[in-house]
Amino acid sequence: MKFQNFFKSFFGRSPAASWSAEKITDAWFQSHFEYAADVVHAWLSPVVDMRGARMLQFGCGDGITDLALALRYGAGHIHGVDIRREYEKLPKIAQQQIGLSRLPEALSFATITPGTPLQGRAQPYDVLMSWSTFEHVQRDQVLPILQDLYACLRPGGYFFLQIEPLYYSAFGSHLGRYDPAPWHHLQVDDDALWQVIEQCNGPMHADEVDFGFEDFGPDGYKRFVFEEYRALNRLTADELVQLTTQAGFSVVRQERRHYEPAPIPEVLLEKYERDILLNNEIILLLQKK
Repeated sequence: MKFQNFFKSFFGRSPAASWSAEKITDAWFQSHFEYAADVVHAWLSPVVDMRGARMLQFGCGDGITDLALALRYGAGHIHGVDIRREYEKLPKIAQQQIGLSRLPEALSFATITPGTPLQGRAQPYDVLMSWSTFEHVQRDQVLPILQDLYACLRPGGYFFLQIEPLYYSAFGSHLGRYDPAPWHHLQVDDDALWQVIEQCNGPMHADEVDFGFEDFGPDGYKRFVFEEYRALNRLTADELVQLTTQAGFSVVRQERRHYEPAPIPEVLLEKYERDILLNNEIILLLQKK
C-alpha cells in the first residue's frame, strides 16, 4: 500500500492544547470521540500501556477516535492510514467540536493505496487497531492485508479488530439511515433496494451523518453509500476469525454481539442460520506470538 500523503500533527512539537468535550454538538463526532474510544481503551488497556506504545490505526477515517485516544487516554503515538483523506478535516472538526487549536503531536496520518504492503515502512508497531473497516476490504484482499498487518506487528503485540454491522445482520447493508426495514437487503435485489434509497427524503439519525456528507450533497451521498453497500465483502464472524488465525494471529479474546429489532422473516431462516442473522458485531483482541 503505497504512501501517497503523510499528514503530520499541527505545528510540530508543542505543549498540549486545551479542549472541552462540553462543546460537542455533532452526534457522529461524539459517538467516535467517546463511545468508540472507550471501547478500544477498555479492550487494550489491560494488556497495553498506550502512553508508550507505537500504535497503527488501519482505516482511520476522519481520525476522531485516534484523537480521543490521544487526548482522553494519553496515547503517545498513533499513526492512522486510510485509502481516503477524511483525516485532513480533523483539525477543523476538532476546533469546532472541542475547541482544540492544534492536534496532538502523538498523531500522524497517511493515505495508502490498496495492494501495496505496509510492511517495512516503519519499525514494527506494538498495537494495531481497526474499527468498522474490514467489512469494506475486497474479499480476496482480506487475508493478504491481515498477513501484511501481522508482519507490521512486533512479537507479543496486540491487534484490536472490530466490525459493526456484519453483513447478514438486520442493518448489515449500512443503509439503515435510508431504509428502516431490517434484513431488507437480504430480501430484495439491488434495483429494488436502490429505489428505496433514492426515494427517501426523511431526516437521517444524527449519528449516521459523517463529515463526508457535505462533500457529496444529499443525492451524491446516497449513491456513495449505496456503492459502498454493493462492495461489502459479506464476511461472517466465523470467516473473520478463521482468516485472522490463518494470517498467524492468536485470538486472546472475542465478543459477538447480537441484535434482533424485529422477528426474523421465515424466508430468511430457511436460507441462513439464525445466529448469522442476529450477529451484528464482532470484537476481537488478537496477538502475535
